Amino acid sequence: MPKIRFEDRAVAFIDVLGFKQVVDAAGQGGPKHTELESLIDVLESAVPKLDGTVDHTVPRDLIPKHLYISDSIILSAPLTSSQMPSYRGLSILVMRVIQISHILLSKGYLLRGGISVGPVWHTDSNIVGPAYQEAYQIETKTLVPRVELSPNAKNHWVSTEGSSSTMCLEYMSRFIVNVLHDYYIQDNSHGAAERAFENYSRIIESNLRANHPEPVRYKWWWFKEYLDSEVERNAYIIHT
Repeated sequence: MPKIRFEDRAVAFIDVLGFKQVVDAAGQGGPKHTELESLIDVLESAVPKLDGTVDHTVPRDLIPKHLYISDSIILSAPLTSSQMPSYRGLSILVMRVIQISHILLSKGYLLRGGISVGPVWHTDSNIVGPAYQEAYQIETKTLVPRVELSPNAKNHWVSTEGSSSTMCLEYMSRFIVNVLHDYYIQDNSHGAAERAFENYSRIIESNLRANHPEPVRYKWWWFKEYLDSEVERNAYIIHT
């Protein structure tokens, strides 16, 4: 029998939008089968590859744990650490969500999710606890492609990060992860942000022109509005 030991952690439950449609189409063969294989490869490899970039001096238990299930990625990190007094687990978790968002958006997929803080037991194969349940509930109730923080997670963010960080922000009366934060684009070369945002714009416009059901088109429209607001807030990002 497992010994469940809860600890205070930040938890994210994120879902890849459009996955079901790809799976349904892949079952009929054709190019969607290859697309599904590619998407699953990205989902399986994204977090391990990001973990591989973490400095070797960082204790392994402070790197966010993750579980990958079908079209969902579950992440959690301890809120604080006695080993590293400067460690801020919620900030680390938000950073990881932003990184994953950039990776998936570059492939043409949007994310939706929730983040909570509180008691959780997270092993290599399971996760249990009120914070996980709350993060999951937030994701299921969110109709648009945003990653929303719970009230407690928002309060923790404000108390630890203040109001200057733009990794999380108020948008349309919700406190969300800024999944377009350009600092975490996985490209350090000159002009990376401009290229990434131009690519995102092309992906969005292509989906708005596609023959999607209205709820799908609305999600892409919502994200276009969000992207435009982020470009406007960051004058150095050239967007056409």
